[in-house]
Amino acid sequence: MDRVVSQLDEAELLPSRSFGYRLWMLRHAWTRRLEAALQGTELTHMQFFLLRATEHVVKLGEVPTQSRLADGLHIDRMTASKVLRTLEAKGLLVRAVHPDDPRANSVALTEAGAALLRRATLLVVAEQERFFGRLGEARKAEFSTMLDELLSNDGCPFAAASKEPD
Repeated sequence: MDRVVSQLDEAELLPSRSFGYRLWMLRHAWTRRLEAALQGTELTHMQFFLLRATEHVVKLGEVPTQSRLADGLHIDRMTASKVLRTLEAKGLLVRAVHPDDPRANSVALTEAGAALLRRATLLVVAEQERFFGRLGEARKAEFSTMLDELLSNDGCPFAAASKEPD
């Protein structure tokens, strides 16, 4: 590892040449745009993605649990619990003892939660098209494939488009 670093020239050490730095900057740019798009819904990006993940797990034929959602989104369980508690207080979902495992909490969208999620999803999709649309269709498809490859190698179960139900 030290040998590889010592062989890099100064230009390669600049943040503008670092994949990690640029990905970090892209993530923050996208998060800012996402938060702005969601502003009228009173949802944060984390709340939005937990609602989406809940819907996704149901479409997979499973009863969502807090642990499944946290693992699927690669967030810690305490964060998931706090955000789900907030969503429950807003009347957007309900938590109950899981029917198959009394140690787990199941999560379900309420009608109000499902309606808000539909509205928020339209806003997010429109913002996603504005943000990533500048790549053009072919490059977006290529970028999507690369993202799926990188995320699947990291064990991210909700990442790959190929895992979406029909």
